[in-house]
Amino acid sequence: MAKPISLETRQRQSRVHLTRKQLKFFEEYAHLGNGTEAARRAGYSASSDDVLAHQATENLRKPLVKAELARIDAEMAVRITPQRVQQRLHDISHNAEAAGQFGPACRAEELLGKSIGMWIDQSLRVSGVLNDSHVTALIELARKRQAEPVDLTDEETDG
Repeated sequence: MAKPISLETRQRQSRVHLTRKQLKFFEEYAHLGNGTEAARRAGYSASSDDVLAHQATENLRKPLVKAELARIDAEMAVRITPQRVQQRLHDISHNAEAAGQFGPACRAEELLGKSIGMWIDQSLRVSGVLNDSHVTALIELARKRQAEPVDLTDEETDG
Protein backbone atom coordinates (compact mmCIF):
# COMPACT_ATOMS: atom_id res chain seq x y z
CA MET A 1 0.00 0.00 0.00
CA ALA A 2 1.34 3.43 -0.97
CA LYS A 3 2.17 5.90 1.74
CA PRO A 4 -0.15 8.98 1.62
CA ILE A 5 1.55 12.15 0.36
CA SER A 6 0.94 15.41 2.15
CA LEU A 7 -0.26 18.53 0.37
CA GLU A 8 3.05 20.27 1.08
CA THR A 9 5.01 17.42 -0.49
CA ARG A 10 2.80 17.48 -3.58
CA GLN A 11 3.33 21.23 -3.92
CA ARG A 12 7.12 20.84 -3.63
CA GLN A 13 7.11 18.05 -6.20
CA SER A 14 5.08 20.11 -8.67
CA ARG A 15 7.60 22.94 -8.40
CA VAL A 16 10.52 20.62 -9.11
CA HIS A 17 9.63 20.57 -12.80
CA LEU A 18 10.13 24.32 -13.16
CA THR A 19 13.60 25.64 -13.95
CA ARG A 20 15.26 28.04 -11.53
CA LYS A 21 14.52 30.98 -13.82
CA GLN A 22 10.89 29.87 -14.16
CA LEU A 23 10.58 29.57 -10.37
CA LYS A 24 12.10 33.03 -9.93
CA PHE A 25 9.81 34.38 -12.67
CA PHE A 26 6.80 32.80 -10.95
CA GLU A 27 7.72 34.30 -7.56
CA GLU A 28 8.28 37.75 -9.04
CA TYR A 29 5.10 37.60 -11.13
CA ALA A 30 3.02 36.51 -8.11
CA HIS A 31 4.45 39.46 -6.18
CA LEU A 32 4.41 42.13 -8.92
CA GLY A 33 1.68 41.06 -11.33
CA ASN A 34 3.84 42.42 -14.18
CA GLY A 35 5.26 39.82 -16.56
CA THR A 36 7.88 42.02 -18.20
CA GLU A 37 9.34 43.19 -14.89
CA ALA A 38 9.13 39.66 -13.46
CA ALA A 39 11.11 38.33 -16.44
CA ARG A 40 13.73 41.07 -15.97
CA ARG A 41 14.08 40.30 -12.24
CA ALA A 42 14.18 36.55 -12.89
CA GLY A 43 17.31 37.05 -14.97
CA TYR A 44 16.03 36.71 -18.52
CA SER A 45 18.35 38.75 -20.71
CA ALA A 46 16.87 40.84 -23.44
CA SER A 47 17.65 43.86 -25.54
CA SER A 48 14.17 45.38 -25.09
CA ASP A 49 10.99 45.23 -23.08
CA ASP A 50 9.26 43.58 -26.06
CA VAL A 51 11.56 40.56 -25.80
CA LEU A 52 11.00 40.35 -22.05
CA ALA A 53 7.23 40.65 -22.56
CA HIS A 54 7.39 37.80 -25.09
CA GLN A 55 9.35 35.64 -22.62
CA ALA A 56 6.82 36.44 -19.89
CA THR A 57 3.95 35.46 -22.19
CA GLU A 58 5.70 32.18 -23.01
CA ASN A 59 6.21 31.42 -19.33
CA LEU A 60 2.61 32.25 -18.47
CA ARG A 61 1.39 29.79 -21.11
CA LYS A 62 3.26 26.88 -19.51
CA PRO A 63 0.89 24.51 -17.66
CA LEU A 64 3.02 24.27 -14.51
CA VAL A 65 3.25 28.05 -14.13
CA LYS A 66 -0.47 28.47 -14.85
CA ALA A 67 -1.32 25.79 -12.28
CA GLU A 68 0.89 27.39 -9.65
CA LEU A 69 -0.62 30.84 -10.27
CA ALA A 70 -4.14 29.38 -10.06
CA ARG A 71 -3.23 27.74 -6.75
CA ILE A 72 -1.94 31.04 -5.34
CA ASP A 73 -5.07 32.90 -6.53
CA ALA A 74 -7.32 30.29 -4.86
CA GLU A 75 -5.27 30.50 -1.67
CA MET A 76 -5.58 34.29 -1.60
CA ALA A 77 -9.34 34.15 -2.21
CA VAL A 78 -9.75 31.94 0.85
CA ARG A 79 -7.63 34.23 3.03
CA ILE A 80 -9.50 37.44 2.21
CA THR A 81 -12.66 37.60 4.30
CA PRO A 82 -14.78 40.52 5.53
CA GLN A 83 -13.52 39.90 9.06
CA ARG A 84 -9.89 40.00 7.91
CA VAL A 85 -10.49 43.26 6.03
CA GLN A 86 -12.24 44.80 9.04
CA GLN A 87 -9.41 43.74 11.37
CA ARG A 88 -6.85 45.15 8.95
CA LEU A 89 -8.72 48.48 8.73
CA HIS A 90 -8.89 48.58 12.54
CA ASP A 91 -5.13 48.03 12.77
CA ILE A 92 -4.42 50.65 10.09
CA SER A 93 -6.63 53.18 11.86
CA HIS A 94 -4.91 52.77 15.22
CA ASN A 95 -1.39 52.68 13.76
CA ALA A 96 -2.06 55.80 11.67
CA GLU A 97 -3.49 57.63 14.67
CA ALA A 98 -0.51 56.64 16.81
CA ALA A 99 1.79 58.02 14.09
CA GLY A 100 -0.15 61.30 14.04
CA GLN A 101 -1.65 60.62 10.61
CA PHE A 102 -5.25 61.51 11.33
CA GLY A 103 -6.44 61.65 7.70
CA PRO A 104 -5.64 57.98 6.99
CA ALA A 105 -6.98 57.03 10.44
CA CYS A 106 -10.31 58.73 9.72
CA ARG A 107 -10.52 57.13 6.28
CA ALA A 108 -9.93 53.66 7.78
CA GLU A 109 -12.65 54.32 10.36
CA GLU A 110 -15.00 55.50 7.61
CA LEU A 111 -14.39 52.30 5.63
CA LEU A 112 -14.96 50.24 8.77
CA GLY A 113 -18.28 52.00 9.33
CA LYS A 114 -19.33 51.42 5.73
CA SER A 115 -18.41 47.74 5.99
CA ILE A 116 -20.90 47.26 8.82
CA GLY A 117 -23.60 49.42 7.23
CA MET A 118 -23.31 52.53 9.38
CA TRP A 119 -23.27 54.85 6.37
CA ILE A 120 -25.10 54.09 3.22
CA ASP A 121 -24.44 56.03 0.06
CA GLN A 122 -27.85 57.19 -1.03
CA SER A 123 -28.96 57.70 -4.57
CA LEU A 124 -32.27 58.28 -6.20
CA ARG A 125 -33.40 56.12 -9.09
CA VAL A 126 -36.23 57.36 -11.18
CA SER A 127 -37.85 55.33 -13.89
CA GLY A 128 -40.38 56.43 -16.40
CA VAL A 129 -40.84 59.79 -18.03
CA LEU A 130 -39.86 62.92 -16.10
CA ASN A 131 -41.38 66.23 -16.94
CA ASP A 132 -40.53 69.72 -15.71
CA SER A 133 -43.01 69.57 -12.81
CA HIS A 134 -41.32 66.43 -11.44
CA VAL A 135 -37.87 68.01 -11.58
CA THR A 136 -39.17 71.21 -9.99
CA ALA A 137 -40.78 69.23 -7.15
CA LEU A 138 -37.54 67.32 -6.48
CA ILE A 139 -35.49 70.51 -6.40
CA GLU A 140 -37.99 72.14 -4.02
CA LEU A 141 -37.87 69.10 -1.71
CA ALA A 142 -34.06 69.21 -1.70
CA ARG A 143 -34.08 72.93 -0.80
CA LYS A 144 -36.49 72.33 2.10
CA ARG A 145 -34.35 69.51 3.46
CA GLN A 146 -31.23 71.62 3.13
CA ALA A 147 -32.85 74.46 5.08
CA GLU A 148 -33.84 72.20 8.01
CA PRO A 149 -31.64 72.61 11.08
CA VAL A 150 -29.39 69.70 11.99
CA ASP A 151 -29.56 68.54 15.61
CA LEU A 152 -26.02 67.80 16.74
CA THR A 153 -26.74 67.16 20.42
CA ASP A 154 -26.30 63.72 21.90
CA GLU A 155 -29.51 61.92 22.68
CA GLU A 156 -28.02 60.23 25.74
CA THR A 157 -28.19 62.14 28.99
CA ASP A 158 -26.45 61.57 32.29
CA GLY A 159 -29.67 61.73 34.27
